[in-house]
Amino acid sequence: MAAINDLLILSVFEEMVKSKPSLAKYLPSKEENEEVDYRILADMVIKNFPWPIGVELRRLFSGSMRQPDKLRLDQIFKTIERTIQFLSFVMLVQVWYDVVKKKVSIPDSIKSEFVNRFTTLTMGNFCWLIRAFATLYTEQKAEWFLAEINEKFDKKFFADLDFWVPERNEIGHYQINLEEEDIEKRCVEYEEKLRLILIRIAFLANYRLL
Repeated sequence: MAAINDLLILSVFEEMVKSKPSLAKYLPSKEENEEVDYRILADMVIKNFPWPIGVELRRLFSGSMRQPDKLRLDQIFKTIERTIQFLSFVMLVQVWYDVVKKKVSIPDSIKSEFVNRFTTLTMGNFCWLIRAFATLYTEQKAEWFLAEINEKFDKKFFADLDFWVPERNEIGHYQINLEEEDIEKRCVEYEEKLRLILIRIAFLANYRLL
């Protein structure tokens, strides 16, 4: 049975290699039947994601997070929150510049919705922003600086993001009390949900954060 984090680390790293082939040297040789060194791959995943995401993954992969308990569950939430926030800010920066340069135009409906929503910085509002801007660029045939967004940010990705909103509201803000068995179950389920999102954004390994 794979240890906690192993599937997440390996699958995300293998996806990173597709965008950044130079990382392939850290994968074990199948011809020589080498074993996977998850510590090295974890370090590479951390270092090749933008720092705001990588720092949360470093905490998630740490020795203190090896048990499927409330501490780990909270850190999974923190990791996905920081990921969604980061993606939102990156997209918002490009939208700002593209509006100034008149490459895109923002409909009044999005403007008013933005003003209404961002009186508070909730996960639901950040998920809305990602979906709204990605859809807007598709409709106006505008190009993202991160070209992979056009392919990776689709309906399935939006659904994966939307999954977290009610979960965060219910569990993250302590609206319900989970039994130990429920916490263990959700740690496994949420790690899988996080893995799917990180695979989608593994292309960020090919870009440097300034």
